[in-house]
Amino acid sequence: MKRLIWPTLFLMAAAAPAWPRVLVVFRLASSPLPVQAGQEFSLCAANVGTTNADLTLQFVSVRTGAIVASEQLILPPPGAGAPGAMPDPCLNTTADAIAKAGAAPGGGAPLVVALMVISHGVFNRASAATAAVQVTVAGANGERQMVASVPLYLATMTNGRNTPIEIVR
Repeated sequence: MKRLIWPTLFLMAAAAPAWPRVLVVFRLASSPLPVQAGQEFSLCAANVGTTNADLTLQFVSVRTGAIVASEQLILPPPGAGAPGAMPDPCLNTTADAIAKAGAAPGGGAPLVVALMVISHGVFNRASAATAAVQVTVAGANGERQMVASVPLYLATMTNGRNTPIEIVR
């Protein structure tokens, strides 16, 4: 009888559906930024932690909720990895792309929000990353000139222990 228990438990475990991947998510977001013709927006992130940072960078149209541009990347910690192996940590979009993401219902001026999502498994070490948006316009000589640099701020609700309330399955 004892010899049948282990094979039976093994078969039950193998037949059970896989557990969903549970992630803890932190979101950093900019304030809504006004969009004018000719502007370009760059959302750049940096890993400031001691482990890989699993990031999603997005530009979202405030008026329509459409995702204008999105990129997923994994940034190694500072000093890790070979030179040249680092992925491009910036996501770029233009005012034209934001305008094409959908017409505003009230016909108002387009607004965009930059969003960075930091995710990691429940039992993984926490990631630490920071980001900012640079807004540029073409100068008289054709070079891009910075109009503004806007930092992203924590946009995730947390409890008293800085634990995110939101868990994605």
